[in-house]
Amino acid sequence: MQKDIQDFLTTHLDLLVGQARAYAPFIKNAFPNSNMSEACFNLIIGNAFSVFLSQHAMRIQVPTEQDLAEFGTFVSRYRGRVDQIFAE
Repeated sequence: MQKDIQDFLTTHLDLLVGQARAYAPFIKNAFPNSNMSEACFNLIIGNAFSVFLSQHAMRIQVPTEQDLAEFGTFVSRYRGRVDQIFAE
């Protein structure tokens, strides 16, 4: 994955995780018996994937198989951060 795309994704994912942290009290109260960590992680990664594809499209490029694999590895690092939000 290109460094500028990775840097953009890092900033974007940090923002999304920060927003999840801000909304966590509401989410925990609104859905007390649900695994919201998994749902929030899926929403964050879905949004990040859209941004990942858009960044490639703006450069008139198609992500390679290696880019997609690197994306998966890169975003998986955020699972623990999202899980921690809902464990608190």
